[in-house]
Amino acid sequence: MKPLPHVKLANEEQRLLCAKLGIAVENVSIGVAYAHIQETIDRLFWTTPNEMPTPKQVALAAQFGYDISGVSRHIGNAVIWDLMYELNMEMIERECLAPGVKVKNIHDPLGWTHTISSIRKDGTVFFKGGNGRRAWARSLRRVENEANKV
Repeated sequence: MKPLPHVKLANEEQRLLCAKLGIAVENVSIGVAYAHIQETIDRLFWTTPNEMPTPKQVALAAQFGYDISGVSRHIGNAVIWDLMYELNMEMIERECLAPGVKVKNIHDPLGWTHTISSIRKDGTVFFKGGNGRRAWARSLRRVENEANKV
């Protein structure tokens, strides 16, 4: 199972709130704890059955050692979010991403070089002169001395 050191676990106050709702959330992320609350609300107010994660989500989580096949869609989405957040934070650290750094998006078939203008807390990276152009940090690789920036 992939460790997630950048993902914050539910704190004491959040665990107590969940306990009042009859939800046990020991050693789970804030997102998973919140997903349990959403799931409870949906069931109590809307009496909607809990959907399951998609096969694609189950396969993705399994690549990191997480089995979400028996959980609700809310919980599955939260686990996937935690995994993607962790990948973003790891890439920010590994590639030393920061404003002013030049990067390429591994998914860009044109191979454009961009200059980072800012990075949001969730790992969204915005580019200078990009009119809102952005990418997840996990998709970026630092480049040195490139001339064709956007």
